[in-house]
Amino acid sequence: MKKYIRTILTAVFIVIAVGCAVWLVRFYMDEAEGAQANERALTEAETEEPQEEPGESVEIPIDFASLQQTNPDVYAWIRIEGTNIDYPVVQSGQDNTFYLDHTWEGAEAAQGAIFTQTYNQKSFEDYNTVIYGHRMSDSNPVMFHDLLNYMDKEYLHSHQNVTIYTEQHVFTYKVFAAVVYDDRLLPLSFNFSEESQRQEFLDSVFASADLRSQFADNVEVTAQDKILTLSTCIAGEDHHRFLVEAVLTDEK
Repeated sequence: MKKYIRTILTAVFIVIAVGCAVWLVRFYMDEAEGAQANERALTEAETEEPQEEPGESVEIPIDFASLQQTNPDVYAWIRIEGTNIDYPVVQSGQDNTFYLDHTWEGAEAAQGAIFTQTYNQKSFEDYNTVIYGHRMSDSNPVMFHDLLNYMDKEYLHSHQNVTIYTEQHVFTYKVFAAVVYDDRLLPLSFNFSEESQRQEFLDSVFASADLRSQFADNVEVTAQDKILTLSTCIAGEDHHRFLVEAVLTDEK
């Protein structure tokens, strides 16, 4: 009987060990695929010379034609100097959750991509454009991992400029707040076409009492301004999101 039990336990341990090994292999393969996708994005985005429309002075240093050959869902690029945030922005017209677990190329991967949902136009003309990205681990500091650094006020003030490139425009935003917020879907929770609702959202941002929330001392924002929301998750807090809020200061 004891020999039988030992045999069963040994078999169970072997199954568990094999399962763990398979999981680890898949985990590292997934992480490697995500890293390679990020490298390919940077490579494909490089241009020999900035793209410039005839008669225009706007320089677009992103090769959108090359990126869109890989995936037509690519429509913008986000860059925050001094951080790891330097990625294409995608939007799926069929599934708002697709890029939660697919890279910008469309390959399945846990890191997902930097993306918007169809509640926002691709022109960045909405009052509040919300861009989503996963907060990856410290061992794999990609996607929106660096957003949580904005919990430090000094870091916030030294990394305030956010640049969005599209095929024809360059948008410059300045970070005015970084707050712990609830997990509601902002475009469905506020009617941003109404000024009162825009003000209500701003008030809710500035009302954040969480000690991790930070606010810039050098930026003013009103309900008439266009803003950018960068949204990521917080480990162990399923019902909270960390939002970095930036106001449009220049458009070319």
